[in-house]
Amino acid sequence: MNRKEIYKKQVESPEETARFAAEFAGELTAGDVLAFYGDLGSGKTFFTKALCQELQTAEEPTSPTFTIVNEYNAASGMPVYHFDFYRIEHDAELSNLGLDDYFYGEGICLIEWADKISAHLPIPRYDIYIDPIEGKPESRTIRIEKVLP
Repeated sequence: MNRKEIYKKQVESPEETARFAAEFAGELTAGDVLAFYGDLGSGKTFFTKALCQELQTAEEPTSPTFTIVNEYNAASGMPVYHFDFYRIEHDAELSNLGLDDYFYGEGICLIEWADKISAHLPIPRYDIYIDPIEGKPESRTIRIEKVLP
């Protein structure tokens, strides 16, 4: 497995974060998988919502914390799958989800709490790390890596 850092940006506000997410959304194509990493409250869901807004999903994204996955349709007709694995405690909980159908399908997969299912993540994918900057409550460092075989 190879990793290539393709973006590293410090953002100073939610608006700047949304602009960065929108720019990145323009590079996404069918079959892309985005794995998000960051602590609770770091901005994973905010970034995801900004991506979905740029992809013009018909529905307003909400965190699928209790349902694990929400499906949205982009203006292009492409499905966007939004996963949240925060509440996953054991791999056995994943067995009936059909993850391969999502991860290797024609939609875009947005995976929050990807660290909880790291052994199941596909390659290639994008790993997105969102880290708050100490002393600056609205600032973040966002790093995007492309993971390749």
